[in-house]
Amino acid sequence: MELRIGSPATGDNYYPRPALIGKLLRALERDNVAFLGPRRTGKTSCLEQIRAQPGPFVPVLLNLEKHDTVEAWLSAMLAELRRVLDQPKTWKAELADKTKSLLAGIQKIDLPGVGGIEMASSPGKAQWRKPAEEFLALLACSDVPLLFLLDEFPTFLKLVAKHRSRDEVEAVLNWFRAARNELKEKRVRFLVTGSIGLKGVVRNLGLAPSINEFDAHEIPPLSDEEALGLLATLAKDNAIPLDASGRKKILRLLGANWPILLQLFISEIQEGEFKKPPTPAQLEAIYRDRLVAGSRNQYCDGMFDRLKDAFTEAERRLAREILKSVCRSPDGLGREEFDQLHQKLEPVLSQTASGMEELDHVLDTLKHDGYLLQESIGPRRTRFGSNILRDFWLRKTA
Repeated sequence: MELRIGSPATGDNYYPRPALIGKLLRALERDNVAFLGPRRTGKTSCLEQIRAQPGPFVPVLLNLEKHDTVEAWLSAMLAELRRVLDQPKTWKAELADKTKSLLAGIQKIDLPGVGGIEMASSPGKAQWRKPAEEFLALLACSDVPLLFLLDEFPTFLKLVAKHRSRDEVEAVLNWFRAARNELKEKRVRFLVTGSIGLKGVVRNLGLAPSINEFDAHEIPPLSDEEALGLLATLAKDNAIPLDASGRKKILRLLGANWPILLQLFISEIQEGEFKKPPTPAQLEAIYRDRLVAGSRNQYCDGMFDRLKDAFTEAERRLAREILKSVCRSPDGLGREEFDQLHQKLEPVLSQTASGMEELDHVLDTLKHDGYLLQESIGPRRTRFGSNILRDFWLRKTA
């Protein structure tokens, strides 16, 4: 297994998560799924694994963060579906004729842009509506078990709102919801992912009810057993000296078992050119000087900067104050303390219903995005979701 710091881990470089993949496939047999979590926590790698082992489905994977119009999305979805169906592979006998029929129907849809040229569009005119309805009718008549894996769906919605309008987002979300409803008894499923909160994006556009029927699943960190296994595999395959006690020490230092952080820690040990397993003190120095304060830690840098992608200016100011306060509190903060912080920042707004909703939204987003973690029992205080994010945020706000 090779070290992967930037690009998604796929193929032999993907550390298997059979329990998570099995859970998602079972959920998809029942309903459409929203698979959410912070950026660089392994969602895309999971989608690649599902595409490689899709169970009963024919998978169609799309990265939507490069599209900023509905026409471009539909064009890419049709082109990729056509490519998948037209692959030189042997379909199961019971699917062969159905696949040919679906492929023939796709070829008849008049949709400029399939083949790489984005469809022309006019402001205020939804040129995508007719081909979208034709596509929906085709899916409704087909018995091919299709699974559309739509990566970075919330980012796509933000781009459409920016380059077109809020009304365009509302129109496509309403169409997409109607399509899911019409296809609910068919063998067609949609899995959408997002590294910015899907609920937050549609909430800011006043469109939350349009996505509330997705079966939501958040990507969890690796279990300790999985994380220790990944560290052992990476160390062995890359000839890096690391003993069992060192692997456990790394987990305690990081405080969250995200694959990207484990890979990053191993790569820093590799850069140190150790001839024997590093001592606990040496691992602490790597953590402090190379991960928390080092320039290669793009995960923490990204988490520090990305609040602008998730919040409005006022929400972002509140989020920064919350994170700045929590990282300095060894015991975390409770709801009353969050209310006091909000009141100090927004003395008038915090006393209104919309102000309370703002605080709830910011806290929920920070928890969803992996910054914060709330205790499930006891006083239910809220702390940072990982040691490394806490220490990085403390250093950046010192």
